[in-house]
Amino acid sequence: MNDHAETPIRIRQMREVGTSIHDIVSTLGVSCDVVRMVTRKFETEGILTARSSRFLKEIRKVDDLDQKWKVSYLVQAIRPLVITQNALIRHFEWRRTMEISLAQVMELAISGKHHPKPGFLLSPLLTVRCSGVESFWSLVGRLAQVDLGESCNREWRKRLARFQGCVRIASKETSWSKPCEMPSWVRALWRRLDVGFKF
Repeated sequence: MNDHAETPIRIRQMREVGTSIHDIVSTLGVSCDVVRMVTRKFETEGILTARSSRFLKEIRKVDDLDQKWKVSYLVQAIRPLVITQNALIRHFEWRRTMEISLAQVMELAISGKHHPKPGFLLSPLLTVRCSGVESFWSLVGRLAQVDLGESCNREWRKRLARFQGCVRIASKETSWSKPCEMPSWVRALWRRLDVGFKF
C-alpha cells in the first residue's frame, strides 16, 4: 500500500487519540478538507466494521476452509480496500461464480504452488482486473489481521511463511513480477503474529 492509501489510516488513528486537525495537517502535510472528509467517514466506517464483525463471527463458528459463502458476504467480512472488494466481486461475477470459500480467497492471494524461480511468490490476484500490488497487500494484510477461526488461521499462517526469502511477487510463472516491498502497516501487523519467521 502506498503513502496515499495509508493517509486515511493515519488520520483516523491520530483523531482517535485526540490529535487536533491542525496538528494532523502539520504532521501529514495534507489539507484540512482531506482530514475532515476522512473524519466524516468514521460513522460509515463504524457501520461497515460492525457488519464485518457479524460476518466474521459466523465464519469463525464454522471454521471450515472449504465452506462456500456468498461472494459479497465473504469479501465484506474480510474488508480489504474498497477497490479490492469491488475487483474481487466483479471477478467472480464475470465468471458466474456466486459462492466461494476461504481456501479460494487464500489461493488467489498467495498460491500454494511454487514459482520455478527462487525468491518468487505466486499471487493470482495480480491477474484480476482492476487489481494490482496495492490490492495484493490490502487482501494479504486483512487476512492476517482478522480472526477466521483456528484451522483457517493456521492455513493462512502457512501461506504467510512463503514470504520467507521472497524478493518478487508474480501473477503467473511466466508473467511479469513486482518487488516484494512489504508496506510498513503490514509489517507491523505481522510482527504481532506468530508466523514462524522473522523480518
